[in-house]
Amino acid sequence: MGDTVTVQPFGDTFPVESGETVLSAILRNGRFVKYGCKHGGCSTCRAQVVEGEFTQSDGTSFSLSDADRDAGVVLLCSTYADGDLVVDVGETMADLTEDEYNAGQDIVEFVGTVDRIVDYTADIKGIEISLDEPLAISFVPGQYVEVLVPGSDDAWRSFSMANRPSDDSQVHLVVRVIPDGRFTSQIGTTISAGTKLNLRGPLGQFAIRLSHRPIIFIAGGSGIAPVLSMLADLIEQNNQRRTTFLYGARTVADLPMLDELRQLADELDWFTFIPALSQPDDTPWDGETGLITEVYDRHFPSGQGHEAYLCGPPGMIDAALESLI
Repeated sequence: MGDTVTVQPFGDTFPVESGETVLSAILRNGRFVKYGCKHGGCSTCRAQVVEGEFTQSDGTSFSLSDADRDAGVVLLCSTYADGDLVVDVGETMADLTEDEYNAGQDIVEFVGTVDRIVDYTADIKGIEISLDEPLAISFVPGQYVEVLVPGSDDAWRSFSMANRPSDDSQVHLVVRVIPDGRFTSQIGTTISAGTKLNLRGPLGQFAIRLSHRPIIFIAGGSGIAPVLSMLADLIEQNNQRRTTFLYGARTVADLPMLDELRQLADELDWFTFIPALSQPDDTPWDGETGLITEVYDRHFPSGQGHEAYLCGPPGMIDAALESLI
C-alpha cells in the first residue's frame, strides 16, 4: 500500500500518489478544503502537521514565516508526503464544517484538441482548445484546469481558463513559457495545432463575489488569464460595477493583448484599463510607469470601498497585498 494522508479533525484517510501534493490528493478523493492560488502564494490552504514526514516546495518561502515552519504549519498546495502524513485543518480553517469537507467538488476529466497557439508576447502564449464533448459542468470565471503533460501518465500542470463559462465546448488558456518546464517547453513543438490534451477540472475558489462594490483587478504575467474570463463574463452579464484593471509588465513588449484591452476600455463606460511598465525601454510609451503597487497607490490612495482580485507572480502579489492592507 502506498502513502496515505489523514485529515483532522475529520479523521479521514485516503491514498496520496507519488509526486502529488496533499491538496491535490484531497481534491482528487472528492473532499474539499479552502485553497486559492495553488502555488504557495495566497496562504489560504494552511494546515498543521500532526505526524509524519513531508517536503515543502520552495514556493512558500515568502508566505510562511520561520515561526510557522517551526510550529509545523504547511501549505497543502505545496506539501508532499514522505510516508504516511497526518494534517489538521481544525484551527487554520476553523469555519470549515464536516459537511463542507465531505461535499467535495465535481471534477471531471475531458479531452480536447489544440486549435491554435497564440503568441501574445515572447513568453506569454495562448492555447485555444476545442473539447471533444461540451463540459458536463459549468466553471466559475477565475477557476483553472489541470492539463496532463504530453508523454506523462501522472504529471499535471495547472492553468487558469481565460474564456467565459458559456463557451462550454472551448477552453482557452494563457500560460507563461518556462524554458525547462515539462509542459510549457513543449508549446510550439509537441503541443501545437492538432495535439490532443487530457484535462480535468474545474478547480479553484478564485471568483468574483456578488456585491455592488467597485472591482479592482491587479495582475501580471499569465495572471491575466482569470481576469480575461471574469471580464468576459461581466460583459455577458451586463455588468454595471465600476471595474479597473491594473496590469504590470517590464516593457511594452511584455504587455499581452494591449490593443484589445484598450479597445475594450474605450467601448465600456464602466471599465478602465491601466497598464504599467516597471522597466520601460526606448519603445515609445505614454502610459503609467513604476511598480504596479506604486500605480495602485497613485490611482487609489485609500482603496476603501473596493474589492480587489489579484493574480500574477508571487512577488507582485505579496507587494500588492501590503499596499491593499
